[in-house]
Amino acid sequence: MSMKVLVDPRAGFCGGVRRVVKMAEKVMSDTGLPLVSLGDIIHNEVEIARLEKSGLSSIDHGGMATEQRPQKVLIRAHGEPPETYAKAKELGVELIDGTCPVVTRSQNIARKHYEAGEQVVIIGKPYHPETIGIKGHCDNKAFVVYERDDCKQLDPNYKVFILAQTTVSKEWFEERIGWIKEYANDVEVQVENTLCRFVVGRDGDLEQFATQVDVILMVGGTKSSNTKALYGVCKRMNERAYLMVDENDLDVTWFRDGDTIGVTGSASTPHWLLEKVRDVIGERAGATILRDTSDWESQQQEKELETMEKDDCECE
Repeated sequence: MSMKVLVDPRAGFCGGVRRVVKMAEKVMSDTGLPLVSLGDIIHNEVEIARLEKSGLSSIDHGGMATEQRPQKVLIRAHGEPPETYAKAKELGVELIDGTCPVVTRSQNIARKHYEAGEQVVIIGKPYHPETIGIKGHCDNKAFVVYERDDCKQLDPNYKVFILAQTTVSKEWFEERIGWIKEYANDVEVQVENTLCRFVVGRDGDLEQFATQVDVILMVGGTKSSNTKALYGVCKRMNERAYLMVDENDLDVTWFRDGDTIGVTGSASTPHWLLEKVRDVIGERAGATILRDTSDWESQQQEKELETMEKDDCECE
């Protein structure tokens, strides 16, 4: 028997990341000039290296205030607090806003409820740039709940409005909603589900894909929390799951004769990198590359139907 390898048909950039990467490429192509982003444009060092060759670099907030500051700065998909825009205007720096529309919506919702006098709670990671940005739209007076003890910041006598950092898991979000409701049980607690639909749906898709292959490879950046979370999903569903940054991490001893090998990635993993890993597996392990996965997906659906029919028969 020979091995087969394919790329997860649902893997690759989320819409927000794809949008800001295309935006950066277009600006550099149209102007013929280098471009600077405020922070890493994406949590994937391989894609950053590719963009750097086209002229993209990054600075921190302090770099925007130096005498050598760039004329144009790209805001990444995570978004920024209002003070960043005010500072850029003061310094004469033109901002190219690549904030993900899903994040912009969260910022607007948080500001609306803060201005209505409610306690705004962001369920997320306090150090994450998206959370910092949303908090900034509430004059930095919103509360961030990451651990249970963070609930003690809240005044249990005032109405609470809860929203999420868009990239946390549904289960993680719901667990912390429970903590807050338990702490503020005498007041109204309103919840707005601001989770990114791509992130929420990705877990279920990945669970399915991980069980349909013999080996699953999660390709992603070392700084990406989404990569780590999705690798956890892979490992839970398939003990032969491996985490890698790029094709240089590949170990052919992971594979056995007859294996179907699945290559997947996080929301910040470019599709071209997944295809490169797939092709290297084809070369180094002698695996047959499945480029058109439509037939393979049809076969998996047929197997699922057969399993369902068998279960129904056993129930009778």
